[in-house]
Amino acid sequence: MRYIVVFLILANLGYLGWSFYQPPAPSPDAGPSRNLLNNGLMLVNEYQEQREEIAAELAAAGPVCYVLTPVPSVDEARILLAEAQEAGFDARIQLTGEPLQPQYRVYLPPASTREIATVTLDGLSAQLTAANLEIETYLLTRGFLENAIALGVYQQPDNAERVESSVEELGYEVEIEEIPRSTGAIELVLQVPESDPPDRAEWPDFTATRPYLTLTENNCETIAEASQFP
Repeated sequence: MRYIVVFLILANLGYLGWSFYQPPAPSPDAGPSRNLLNNGLMLVNEYQEQREEIAAELAAAGPVCYVLTPVPSVDEARILLAEAQEAGFDARIQLTGEPLQPQYRVYLPPASTREIATVTLDGLSAQLTAANLEIETYLLTRGFLENAIALGVYQQPDNAERVESSVEELGYEVEIEEIPRSTGAIELVLQVPESDPPDRAEWPDFTATRPYLTLTENNCETIAEASQFP
């Protein structure tokens, strides 16, 4: 028994010595240290500062407009103008390029119904035939002059005034409209008002039934005078 105890003591001392002189095992290579990943979070005050900076940049760039182009005619532009204003936009018609000599449209004012307009057209046509007057007449069926009777479009104001005088002698009220023209495209400029702007989700899709139109964003620049488009 004594020998067993002595053996165990010697064995423990031997193991302790072996452990003491054994070199430590190499630790796995963790590689070079890296910075913490940016998780996209920012402080509230940093977010507010960024918003103020963006707002200042937008204010310095001027108001933003949306441009519908190319509008095929002034009549179509006026229809779009009414739709845009009804949707809450500040809208204007703009002619690009160099100005040209305007045209002059002669017409009878719109009737209250299509039936009245048709009866008026028939009566006017009969009177023009009886008076040997060759004047183009047709019914306008859409747009801001819907149910009006057109009496032609003329390049010179004198020709328009002669038609006006001839038809007025038959007892009709006649109006002359000046139609502006230019060498460039007709555009509709839309600006969102700063006060009570319309919700973007509620904007009408101006290009849905007009695939020939393109809506682009641009800074508000030179805009045609409103007096050109009464």
